[in-house]
Amino acid sequence: MAEPKEYKPTVMDRYGPEGAALVRVAPYCLISFGLILGVLMYEGLGMLIALLAAIVAGIGTGWFAIGLSNAAGDTYKRFMVDGTSTPYVEQYSYQQALVMQGKTDEALESFEAVIAEKPDEFDPRVKAAELYARDKRNFVRAAELFREAQRIPAVTAGQFVYVTNRLTDLYTGPLNEPGKALVELRKLIDKYPGSPAAENARDALATLKQRHVGTDLSS
Repeated sequence: MAEPKEYKPTVMDRYGPEGAALVRVAPYCLISFGLILGVLMYEGLGMLIALLAAIVAGIGTGWFAIGLSNAAGDTYKRFMVDGTSTPYVEQYSYQQALVMQGKTDEALESFEAVIAEKPDEFDPRVKAAELYARDKRNFVRAAELFREAQRIPAVTAGQFVYVTNRLTDLYTGPLNEPGKALVELRKLIDKYPGSPAAENARDALATLKQRHVGTDLSS
């Protein structure tokens, strides 16, 4: 039986992650070395001087290339991993995967745990509310979650408009509480009076009142 060949450490073994950078920049070092050596020899400099200058140029090119590589890596890490430049937005992919597998109850249970733990998070409330309304037909819980999302202190204008419209849809639709829909529309108009959303809310308000003429909408 032949003896196993002795393992010879590679550049990666000796230098770890930096070895990859050395492998990448080696061709650039050789190219720079060859070009500088050829130019200096052509200019009539002595062989020794040209050789030393080419070596220095090759090493300089290598360090420069490594520096660029590390800078690019640091930038990628800052943007994609650390999140110091672009804040990371939770996608709730675990819950979405459960929904795709037909495990709606498990997804909602997970969302409810997140909601209980994070009182000021908008997205899990809205995602869970949509899931309750669409898949479970639990419109009461959906409306509760939309109202919670609406009251979050850091809610943006776009988020506020969205959940208010969804509440209006539920109150004028499956929940059949048009009086509460009027309240939501007025709330939107008062909060953003000069916005296109407020104009749409005024139109919806007029339509809703006309539709329920003679009905007590004070709720």
